[in-house]
Amino acid sequence: MTTPKHVPKVSDERLCWLAVRDQLNKKANKLGPLGWLTALAGAGNRGGQRASGLGGDMRREGRADTMDDYAFAVDDAAGKLSAEERAHLRATGELPEWFLGEVERLAAVIKKQR
Repeated sequence: MTTPKHVPKVSDERLCWLAVRDQLNKKANKLGPLGWLTALAGAGNRGGQRASGLGGDMRREGRADTMDDYAFAVDDAAGKLSAEERAHLRATGELPEWFLGEVERLAAVIKKQR
């Protein structure tokens, strides 16, 4: 079986990450209730940068933690791909429909363990 030239020669786990990275990035960037509170608190404090800087730091740290959780979850979910799903991933760069939902589930489990 030959591999198409447009698919990089990397592991299946890395291909999975490349396939879902942009979607997960958008999810990680969404502000939850705490994120909105820190953003509003920073915007209301015009006199000093400390509060807004702290809020931004908290949001960035939370986003980084979320992306770490997603990275481990993608790696775990990649192990559940069948041989046919792996072949399809290598041929097209596409993942099965269940994959992103499984990543979300696994990321929630990882977050609880943190």
